[in-house]
Amino acid sequence: MKALRFFAILLVLDAAASAAGPSADVWSPADIGKVSSGLAHEAEAEDLAGKTLAAYGSHSAAVWRRARSGRAELHRTRTDLIVITEGEATLVSGGTIPDGKATSPVEVRGSSIAGGTSRHVGPGDIIHIPAGMPHQFLLGKDHTLTYFALKLPK
Repeated sequence: MKALRFFAILLVLDAAASAAGPSADVWSPADIGKVSSGLAHEAEAEDLAGKTLAAYGSHSAAVWRRARSGRAELHRTRTDLIVITEGEATLVSGGTIPDGKATSPVEVRGSSIAGGTSRHVGPGDIIHIPAGMPHQFLLGKDHTLTYFALKLPK
């Protein structure tokens, strides 16, 4: 009898949680700073380090830290929405990736972009990179770049 009562309580709690719907996630600048600090050593060793904050099925949120320039990349099925939180770089977007090779069915990478547009980016800048657009971050010597990124469906 106690087991049945416990099971009934669990069903009621589960129904209440489902009725309440999903909760909102909030990451403060301090939260992003803590994650970024934790990535510093890994980024120095690997050039790039990231931590997924949450994955929601169709989209995800992550913090990335770059210690050196990145490769040119193109995401076929995902749009990037990026907020620069620390550091500065040159963003090259558009154009083509002349030596691009598919690294997965939905990703192309290469060494550089030809015919793209270059823009200086820094803290507070918000960048929208649509699916299918080549992009690359170029960093100056001894510079780092940290950013919050949402990966959204096409």
